[in-house]
Amino acid sequence: MSKIQITPFFHDPTFTVTYVVTDRATNSCAIIDPVLDYDAAAGQISHEFADKVVSYVDKNGLTLEWILETHAHADHLTAAPYIKEKLGGLIGVGDHIRRVQSTFKAIYNLESTFPTDGSQFDQLFVDGEVITLGHLDVEVLHTPGHTPACVSYYIEDAVFVGDTLFMPDYGTARA
Repeated sequence: MSKIQITPFFHDPTFTVTYVVTDRATNSCAIIDPVLDYDAAAGQISHEFADKVVSYVDKNGLTLEWILETHAHADHLTAAPYIKEKLGGLIGVGDHIRRVQSTFKAIYNLESTFPTDGSQFDQLFVDGEVITLGHLDVEVLHTPGHTPACVSYYIEDAVFVGDTLFMPDYGTARA
């Protein structure tokens, strides 16, 4: 039996898969690429999708250690701060996020006070860094391409790549 359990949650509007990865030995988990619902026409966000993930973690008695982003998402909003507020855990992303934040600040005309130092995250990972999830090692792999900040997470026999790979139909390998 595998040391990890992988539970996918498919977000149909963005074709994004949010993963809950659990260390079976400790019930510690990580949530990878959590999505926040956004209604562009109404200009409103909601937590319906994120609440499904939160409910899963609660119902299964899991302890959230990490909320892991594979990159900064321009095509959907992250639910990481919302999930952290509900369940705890640390939010991590690749250290090249600072470069992407600087680019986004200019492109999206963000306030001059918007920090581009990655301080919105609890930990900025470097290539090859190893963090723990319960008794498991999680290796961070810098996999630039879609953005300079893209990282993949290697856990046991699985690699979570986010938008590192693209398919011709939807433009993403997330689903």
